Amino acid sequence: MSVMNRPFAVLEELVRSGRMKFANGTVDGEQRDFAIPKLPRGMADDELFGHAMKDVRALGWSAVPLHHRPPLEIQPQDGEAEALRVLEEFLRNGNVEVEQTPEYIEAAVQPGGRLYLEDLRSGRFSVQAWLDLHGLNQQEARFALDEFILGSVRGNLTCVRVIHGRGRHSHKKQPILKDAIQRWLCSRRLGRHVIAYTSARLCDGGGGAVYILLRS
Repeated sequence: MSVMNRPFAVLEELVRSGRMKFANGTVDGEQRDFAIPKLPRGMADDELFGHAMKDVRALGWSAVPLHHRPPLEIQPQDGEAEALRVLEEFLRNGNVEVEQTPEYIEAAVQPGGRLYLEDLRSGRFSVQAWLDLHGLNQQEARFALDEFILGSVRGNLTCVRVIHGRGRHSHKKQPILKDAIQRWLCSRRLGRHVIAYTSARLCDGGGGAVYILLRS
């Protein structure tokens, strides 16, 4: 007969082997299913604990006592320094596009200009002329940009590049010319000649230069 048909067979084996013991009748007037020996009286707490744990055996998970194990040495970590190191390594060896950086700028000045932004930022238009505004103040840069754009339009040029810098040497390290050029390219004087502009690729100056697509 299988064990499933004799569910108490396991209990019988436990009782027979002495691994389980039933109480005989009642203890102190209380019916009990298992024999629970009485604790000796008059013992202190630590003595009672020792009496209760006298038959306990170690499971043998580790031969080294816990209090003999050497403490783990936790090295301090500089999270910011590690993050900067990883970022520097990525910028040096990774393939970073300028449009993925905070320096990137772009705008469609003409209504249909957004159709050309992807081609312009990827360098598919050949740069036919360039202007470097380094060392000029705003008034000088505005005059130079006006003459350059108007001269390029008269020469039937399609794509030009203007280098405005990143503003690292300006007051408060802010890109003054970069912000001003975006306003000037959208002004009434130059906006009618400009279709769109985007930051240049890294090989052409990245966030320190701008491609300008002109109307033919």
